[in-house]
Amino acid sequence: MKALYLTLSIIFTVLLLLLAFGNIAAQCSGVNFLFFQIQSNPTLIFLGVGVLGILTGMFYNAFLRRVLETSPEDEDSDFE
Repeated sequence: MKALYLTLSIIFTVLLLLLAFGNIAAQCSGVNFLFFQIQSNPTLIFLGVGVLGILTGMFYNAFLRRVLETSPEDEDSDFE
């Protein structure tokens, strides 16, 4: 599961960076994504990027929780 969470976190981070740096000078009426221009309502574009950011944060959180969690066997082995 750690590999899945890490992989999805990296993929979503790359998507966010593509949207962010590919559209620095973009107008709100059209957003460029991998050489394609998306014609949509600016509100929907901002909501979509927000949802993508939320998903990215969820996967980073799940990955960090899996990495930092300790099993009961690890705690008992210190006292032996």
